[in-house]
Amino acid sequence: MSTVIRSCPGCKLLILSDTAQCPECGHVFYERRSSQASEGVDVGTMKSALLVDPCPHCGELVRTGLVRCWNCNGFMREDIAALYRGMTASPQQIIYSTIPLAERTDYLPPRDDKSKDSVPKAYDAESFVLSDDRGTGSGAAQEAETAPLAHGPDKPQNTTPGGKPTKSETTGAADLASAETPSGPDAGSKPIEGDLLSIALQEEREVEKRRGDKIVERQRKQMLVPCKCGAWIRVNDDQAGKVVRCRQCKQPVNVPQIRRKLIKKEDKPAAAKLALKWIEGVRFFRVAPTSIVLKPGSIADKFIDADLAIADSQIVVIAFTGTDKKKRGLLGKAPKTDRTEQRKQIRELISTVGDFSTLTDVSVYTIPADHVSGIRLAQPILKAQESMFAGVPVFGDGCIAIFLPIASDDGQQAYCSTSLTTFRALHEVLKKNFKLELPATENGVPETDKSDNLNCFINQSRVESVRSLKYYQQDPAFELELSGYRCKACTAVISEEGRKKNKLGGANGKGIAKAKCPKCSGKMGEELLYRIKKSPSAGSAGDSSEA
Repeated sequence: MSTVIRSCPGCKLLILSDTAQCPECGHVFYERRSSQASEGVDVGTMKSALLVDPCPHCGELVRTGLVRCWNCNGFMREDIAALYRGMTASPQQIIYSTIPLAERTDYLPPRDDKSKDSVPKAYDAESFVLSDDRGTGSGAAQEAETAPLAHGPDKPQNTTPGGKPTKSETTGAADLASAETPSGPDAGSKPIEGDLLSIALQEEREVEKRRGDKIVERQRKQMLVPCKCGAWIRVNDDQAGKVVRCRQCKQPVNVPQIRRKLIKKEDKPAAAKLALKWIEGVRFFRVAPTSIVLKPGSIADKFIDADLAIADSQIVVIAFTGTDKKKRGLLGKAPKTDRTEQRKQIRELISTVGDFSTLTDVSVYTIPADHVSGIRLAQPILKAQESMFAGVPVFGDGCIAIFLPIASDDGQQAYCSTSLTTFRALHEVLKKNFKLELPATENGVPETDKSDNLNCFINQSRVESVRSLKYYQQDPAFELELSGYRCKACTAVISEEGRKKNKLGGANGKGIAKAKCPKCSGKMGEELLYRIKKSPSAGSAGDSSEA
């Protein structure tokens, strides 16, 4: 809807288009509307009636919109006056910063207008008693209870000619009453004077305590030096070895050096020795799962040499990160590190200090005892759907890998790969210390050394063949010896002596893969059979020690 504004032809006042009569000059636009709207209304007073209202108390004209009358200070509207009376009639709660919110039950008197005509009376709390170190017992308390109020309501000191107390007297008495006599629903339930006095006493005790501490500290740093005249001179410890002047005889006095007794520090208790089981020759990996390519041996060379220190409370991985770049030679090659000597130094340091955090040139990763249950067999896993890498031997054929629950901020996961001998030693410690048993045997890892006894097709001699050959071939702790060959076509077994006798594959047997099988005349293929010539001694992969 549009609004049209026009000007009055009589006074040029801007008015709405539907106005019947100008409120300023009285010009009539529409005769019929003007007669109905202005019936019984004086045009001269039309403008003033819109700007002022009469006061209901004194009759003075007050500008429209004001809350109070300028003459009598009365309210122009009764509803606002009722709201104000309700606000001033309710008591005001006193807030103490040292009293909990639930225990604040003290109130100030209401701020009603009646308090201006009389001076409120102040009373002392009945339980107000000075402490023994600040007052003199019952006499002081009785005097405090019976002493009349200096500027009370019965005998005001300063009054106006009309008999009313002065503004300062009224204000002082009101403040005293509000501070000493609580009002409200819980008035008198808790004396305010006791709270204020206890706070003041507590602050004064703290000030005296701080002052005493400063005096003791200053005296501790001072000493008395005798003078020849018999006087004693007090000097500070920073004046030791200097010359001061006596205030009595004005003679110079040498201040001796101050030697304070050294407080012997108690010897630190010896570090508790840890029963450690060391597992050496571990390949430690830290790789991101997204960077692993599902291909046999894809991450076999991305390892760091590491040792495991296993205790009852934790498993510590000590990774030999290599030589510092600052210690590299002129040609950019790092000097070769004697790993045996480095391991020896680490064990000596741990046995002396008992703390792995003091090790240098290595990275230390700790697995607490409550996290050891998170260790999982990662390779080999016969069921591809249960494998982390879909059954692909990414750590290399014949290697046994386990997942280590080591937290990392960069999203990398920790693994360690071991040979058969090392895994057997590690698995034994995990079962003994943490009751953790990995499903290695179910996934093809030989728990013990087992061999098959076969018969040679040529000379009927016994041929010994070790089972799970790939794990023994990757373990340098085992020494294997070639015992025979197996034909891939007919599975016939030929011993090494029979091969030499029939000269299969040449004098040294290098062409055995293309040689004809004496049984089926097909190609033999290259399937070699080995027997264990020398086994590692028990405990060669790890040893126990105390640190």
